[in-house]
Amino acid sequence: MKNKSVLLLGVGGVSMHQLALAYIGLGYSVLGYDAKFSNFVKIAVDAGMQFTNKFDKDFLNVDFCVKTAAIKDSNRYIKAVKKLGVPVLDRAFALEQLIKNFKCVIAVAGTHGKSTTCALIYEILRQAGKKVSCHIGAEVFEPNFNLTDEFLVLEACEYNKSFLNFYPSISVVTNVEPEHLDCYKTMFNLRAAFKTFLNRAKTRFVFDEASTKFLKKSNNLNFVKQTDLKLNTLLKGEYNLKNISLAIEVCKFLGIEQNVIIKAINSFAGLPRRNEFLALWNGKKVFIDYAHHPTELQAFSRQFLIENKNGIIIFQPHTYSRTKLLLNQFLAVFKNIPNLIIYKEYSAREKRSEGLTAHDLFVQIKQINPNVKYCATPKCLAKNLNVQTNLAFVGAGDINLVAKKLIEKF
Repeated sequence: MKNKSVLLLGVGGVSMHQLALAYIGLGYSVLGYDAKFSNFVKIAVDAGMQFTNKFDKDFLNVDFCVKTAAIKDSNRYIKAVKKLGVPVLDRAFALEQLIKNFKCVIAVAGTHGKSTTCALIYEILRQAGKKVSCHIGAEVFEPNFNLTDEFLVLEACEYNKSFLNFYPSISVVTNVEPEHLDCYKTMFNLRAAFKTFLNRAKTRFVFDEASTKFLKKSNNLNFVKQTDLKLNTLLKGEYNLKNISLAIEVCKFLGIEQNVIIKAINSFAGLPRRNEFLALWNGKKVFIDYAHHPTELQAFSRQFLIENKNGIIIFQPHTYSRTKLLLNQFLAVFKNIPNLIIYKEYSAREKRSEGLTAHDLFVQIKQINPNVKYCATPKCLAKNLNVQTNLAFVGAGDINLVAKKLIEKF
């Protein structure tokens, strides 16, 4: 009997390449497709995955297929495998099947702070000597995804209701704000989904803030307030204290000693693209940050401008629908940023007709903040950044690559 085989579509992402590693560990023959060869693809290829960035008929002879949300039904592979009768699974469903191998799954959801909270919990458990794996939507120090481990720290994203595929041992919610309303339509539906997610676990932790007050009537929830422990953390901003507080309470519940928790938190250097210093460019410090939601932008810009007086923020909108649905919130934030450049949008999985472009956003901001500028190329940025002040490239798309291109070519 031949080994089982699987085709992974969109394998270049942090989540999908971990699935590739898991299937390889189970003895599967793993084939992967993505438009680009990324560092994550290289890791999976080095572990034994076959890879292509083109349509290859030899990749169709598999037992099943797993795809990310970015892979549409119009994709040639999807059409071909369906014609052959090959089952196609969404990434979240495939992941849900794999995580059943772990004794304790800690799933973290929320509008902001998921990745950092997960990474903190993972680092604490790792330093405590626990057999722990992680499945996090960001690069972490010494990542691991071993199905024989006892613990799994899982980032549970609410997009497309994917977090409702999971039945964790411990559920954690950082906050619940308007987001992915293209999927949920209303806040009532979004909040109902978070309630369902929390109720899937026996043990539940929620950060106590205005956005989670609607959960107060729910039973058996551990509401977490900001920690009063004396810390010497490298993480900046009040928002990170919320993430730290949740990580502390979860790990205390798991029996980790306080001195181990504090040591791990104090040594945690943070995640890439979280107020990360990238390089010096023409005497200016260049930072990158992943903020793409108005609340994240407000928190980041406040911290950045305190530390970098007259600093310039270059923001790239992520998806047309988010820009349209949260327009008023974006305007409220950008009204108060004196040195602002809006960069061409990162459309991700969406079409132009689904919302507003970056230029549309720029036109709206211009009415309340006349100093705002718009750029669509690194060359344009270079012309507009001929000043001696530090820079922050902000967004969840490829704005980090734009920053690197600017540094390398100009």
